[in-house]
Amino acid sequence: MGFVVFRIFDVFKPWPIRWADRRVAGGFGIMIDDVMAGAYAWSTMHLWFWLH
Repeated sequence: MGFVVFRIFDVFKPWPIRWADRRVAGGFGIMIDDVMAGAYAWSTMHLWFWLH
């Protein structure tokens, strides 16, 4: 489930992820995009388990 949530954030790119993807050039931009999507997925999973 965590991987699916990560891929959703990685594909749809909500606000700060989309901004970083467009503004940061090169390999670092690609990596920071994935790190931010991972942080969003991690937060979402923790919130999900905390609420249930």
